[in-house]
Amino acid sequence: MPRLHKLRRRQKFQYNVNRKLLNKKRTKLPRIQCDAIRNAWDERKSLNDNLTSMGLIADTNTHKNFHIPSGKKQMEPKESIEHVVESNEVNSQSSVVSTLESQSNEKYKAKKAIAHPLPKELVKKLTGFLDKYGEDYEAMSRDYLNYNQETPAQLQSMVKRFKKIPQQWIPYLRVRGLLSPPIENEVQDAEFEIMPL
Repeated sequence: MPRLHKLRRRQKFQYNVNRKLLNKKRTKLPRIQCDAIRNAWDERKSLNDNLTSMGLIADTNTHKNFHIPSGKKQMEPKESIEHVVESNEVNSQSSVVSTLESQSNEKYKAKKAIAHPLPKELVKKLTGFLDKYGEDYEAMSRDYLNYNQETPAQLQSMVKRFKKIPQQWIPYLRVRGLLSPPIENEVQDAEFEIMPL
């Protein structure tokens, strides 16, 4: 079978390419994003040795002392699970593990504290319903603008969620005159504006 012409033609050496630089780029390890792991990393050790010295596991499937119990084993008393953790050779109290746990707890608390804002179209629809009907969710569900045919319970949960998001609820109250003027240290308003009727 004939080969491609560009594969058959005479190969030329590229003098302008720095081979040493290319090989360095190819063999260079990627930058570790996590600060705690990057600071504790030892270049002379392998990946598994580094992670075990930090108290982490590279692959839970191949680690001999770590296993996740099946459904039947979960029904047994919890002492068997504690036995697995105690028999583990890894020092779980290492500084890397403690910093990672504290960072994950902080991120979880921050994520839980800040509610994800609702879409602008939904906010516009809910504010219109609240202006028109107040807290009457039955009337909201029968409104012609309820084109998704949400039930009263669904609309009530949407309004409840809307009230829990301060960057959308507080500007709504200010525009309607239900809240005093803004204080400097208060929550910043969202990037969108709620139009008065």
